Amino acid sequence: PGGWDDTTGYGAGEVGKPAFVVVTGSRPESVRLTGLDWTFVTSGLADAVATARERAETASVAAGRDLDVVLMGGGALIGSALDAGLVDSLTLHLAPVVLGTGTPLFPGRAPRSLVQRSVIPTSTATHLTYDVL
Repeated sequence: PGGWDDTTGYGAGEVGKPAFVVVTGSRPESVRLTGLDWTFVTSGLADAVATARERAETASVAAGRDLDVVLMGGGALIGSALDAGLVDSLTLHLAPVVLGTGTPLFPGRAPRSLVQRSVIPTSTATHLTYDVL
């Protein structure tokens, strides 16, 4: 439980919730988890967050409770969201794959106070969740 495979991969926990993904180029031709309500935004973080908030507010009224906005992306995107004060909770998926030299997660950014909420180790990845203070 808690690992990644074709049915429980990255984003599978969000099935049934709209997912907004900021991409620097064009929308991907296909996605692996087709059960998600994917929205790909190519015009930047501010537009993605504004659109996601709009949909969450509308859905919150219909659901009768507050709903979260989930932002998925790499270190540059999430670092920008942290800098803008848009992140309450941060989940990192650490997978032991060697892809060359790698990219620092949050290079040159102001230090953040994180409080670890959960750690889920699996055979394919370790899932870390923090509250952002």
